[in-house]
Amino acid sequence: MKMALVFIVGLFVIVGCNTTGRNIDGIDINGVWKDSNTVAFQNAVLIISDNNGEINMSHYLEWKGQKFVEYGKGVRKGNSIVYDAKVTLPIKGWASKGTHNLKLSEDGLTLRGTYNDNLGKSGPIVFKRVR
Repeated sequence: MKMALVFIVGLFVIVGCNTTGRNIDGIDINGVWKDSNTVAFQNAVLIISDNNGEINMSHYLEWKGQKFVEYGKGVRKGNSIVYDAKVTLPIKGWASKGTHNLKLSEDGLTLRGTYNDNLGKSGPIVFKRVR
């Protein structure tokens, strides 16, 4: 009996204890995010729609006066967001499709991760929540 009680109490401590006190799954990511990966981009925004873990996104930016537009679909699992992007208004020499792998910060204000494109390039991407 004592062994079972110790196990149950131990299980409660392991399951019931959350170091941050927050459930990151509950953070709403719907809305407008500013592309803050580089100062070389102007008017750069990401719009995300999260429908129960199904992600739809639109991304617009300007680079040296050239417009760039892409859209994508993917999934969210906890603080991880992955979507495939397809470019509809390209910049010459840039990729036409790729994948973005993002992690939501604990405070829900930053999406940070990497892109991988069809030209074999990869690199960092960062988006900040617009308030």
